Amino acid sequence: MKTETKNKLILFLKGILMGICDLIPGISGGTIALITGIYSKMIYSISNISFQFFFNGIKYLINRNQENENKVREGLKKIDLFFLAVLGAGIATAIIFGSKAMTFLLDNYFTYTIAFFSGLIIASSKIIYENIENHTKKNISFGIIGFIIGALFIFLVPINTTPSYIYLFLGGFLAVSAMFLPGISGAFILLIMGLYEFMVKKVFNDIPGHFDYFIVSSFGALIGMITISRVVNFLFKKDKCKTLYVLLGLVLGSLIIPLNRIYTETAEWNIINLSVLVFLFVLGITIVLTAGKIKKKKAK
Repeated sequence: MKTETKNKLILFLKGILMGICDLIPGISGGTIALITGIYSKMIYSISNISFQFFFNGIKYLINRNQENENKVREGLKKIDLFFLAVLGAGIATAIIFGSKAMTFLLDNYFTYTIAFFSGLIIASSKIIYENIENHTKKNISFGIIGFIIGALFIFLVPINTTPSYIYLFLGGFLAVSAMFLPGISGAFILLIMGLYEFMVKKVFNDIPGHFDYFIVSSFGALIGMITISRVVNFLFKKDKCKTLYVLLGLVLGSLIIPLNRIYTETAEWNIINLSVLVFLFVLGITIVLTAGKIKKKKAK
């Protein structure tokens, strides 16, 4: 019993660590899951969540016969609901409480925080690059295409401070890709879409007051979770190298967005400000590279 409780607590703490990283653009929660040894189980559990599973649940609520009950039980066993519930509780706890700290940093040290994020982001591209086996000219050309698309994301940033429900749904849908793609952070996707500050400073900081936005983005994440794992698996099976090169290009191209914000929103350029910005940028790179070394040791 004590061992079971200890395992639950460890899993919850792993969820908290993932949640903290999910708040930081540049560090993928999926990478942390890989380092802590729960990545495979998490992906397997999530990939078993399907529209059929929800359909069986609805059928059981309407007609509670033995056949429908068995289907629901089988579905719950496949997705390991308890595992996902404990892990999800840890992630949610970190996001809810961590968003307050992130709000403070964004309000008071915006450019310094973004400089740190930028270091995390550019170093995370190394994780993607290391997963690419063939560096042919054709594959590299896909990386260039990804870079151009990523650079064009700067035009996606909404002018209005309050985004539409459709845009929030899309943000949740795309951000969940962090669980399945090496080196891609869900928070980074929200950052390049111009949704990061809105989600962290408003929605996560006051969920009851922004419950409609929370539900819409969560629903987008749920739909994305069900579909994107299958899309990624298809693309990886089709041509993993080209897919990863597009992702690498997207990360490097869209890095223009946070760097542009540092340039435009730095109140005063002097040797002290520049030194702090460079230090935080390098610190971000160092953290990701260190995490990569830990992952390699774990794999061995």
